[in-house]
Amino acid sequence: MNAYSDMLALPRPVSARHPQMRRADRAKQFMPFAALTGYEAIIDEKETLYEPFRELGEEQRDRLDQKLYRLHDLLSAGRRPAITLEYFVPAPKQPDPHACLGQYRTLSGVARKMDLESGALRLDGQAIPMDDITGLWFTQGAGKGTKA
Repeated sequence: MNAYSDMLALPRPVSARHPQMRRADRAKQFMPFAALTGYEAIIDEKETLYEPFRELGEEQRDRLDQKLYRLHDLLSAGRRPAITLEYFVPAPKQPDPHACLGQYRTLSGVARKMDLESGALRLDGQAIPMDDITGLWFTQGAGKGTKA
C-alpha cells in the first residue's frame, strides 16, 4: 500500500480566514511574464522579408504617369473611381542607408483626392505618396487598365 493512502479519501481543507480564490484569478498567477516588453515585435520585424526598390523603366513610368493624369482628370471632374494601387513601403530601420529596402503592397479602394502639393493620393482614408506608386489599375467606372 501507499504511504499516503489514508489521506487520499480526506476532503480538501478550506480556510475559515481566507476566502477561496476565483479560478480566473488563480489562472492569472500562472500566466507568462513578459520581462522584455517589445521583444516579440523586434523578432517579428526581423522575420519580415524586405526587397530592394525596383526602378521602373521609361515605358512603365510613362504608362503610370498617363494613368495618374487620367485619375487626376476624373477626380477633378468630381468622379470617384475604384482603383488598385501597388506601392512601395520603405523598411523602418534599414541596415544600409544606401540600399532602399522595403515591401510592395497592394491596396484597392475608391480614390478620393490627389493632392499635387503634398504629392499624395488619398484612397479610402489612406494617403499614399505618389512617388512610391509602382502600379495603378482602374477597377471600375474609368475603363480597365493594364499594369503600369
